[in-house]
Amino acid sequence: MVKLCYSAIFKTGSVAPGKEGPVMLSAVSELSSFGYFQRSSILEMFTFFSRTFANNSSLAVGARTSVKQQGFYCHLYVSPTGVTAVCFADEEYPTRVAFGYLSKLCEDLAQSAGGGLPNSTEDNCMAAFQAPHQQLLRQFQDPAQADQLTKIMNELEQTKLVLHETIEAALERGQKIDALVQKSNDLSGSSKMFYKTAKSQNQCCTFM
Repeated sequence: MVKLCYSAIFKTGSVAPGKEGPVMLSAVSELSSFGYFQRSSILEMFTFFSRTFANNSSLAVGARTSVKQQGFYCHLYVSPTGVTAVCFADEEYPTRVAFGYLSKLCEDLAQSAGGGLPNSTEDNCMAAFQAPHQQLLRQFQDPAQADQLTKIMNELEQTKLVLHETIEAALERGQKIDALVQKSNDLSGSSKMFYKTAKSQNQCCTFM
């Protein structure tokens, strides 16, 4: 099942009081697929691993990296806007879409903050961003709907299947296609001759 479960944004290079890692600006989750009594523990594990991952000072601005952790992939993006975004997704969630989500998340946060970030050292210090953050997480639950390129590729794949079915049906009609070619006003005499020649030389050229 394709699932985007959790995401958080950290202030790059900061230190949260009492935490081994940076200040968390915002975090949201979608844990409805987990058991009710498991959710709090899972949320804490996601928070812990995301902060630990974001604490990697060796990552340069613009870095995109992924780590597999207990059946999930943790994806991280260090944005030029001064934040580091992390998300947890299952193994089926497309990596490219996950990074597209993180990039969009960082852009939305920068716009919400007016281009600046708070100086607070407390976690979740951008409470006003929680609602749009949650909305974006919901939007990206379906990669095909959230990512336009993925959506287009899926539509092309469906079109390709239809075309294949049409060609196969056309091959079964045989002589009827020849008659349609001869009657066509869209084909010039030379094109009709080319069709005949190609067919007589090689059957596979008929539908080139």
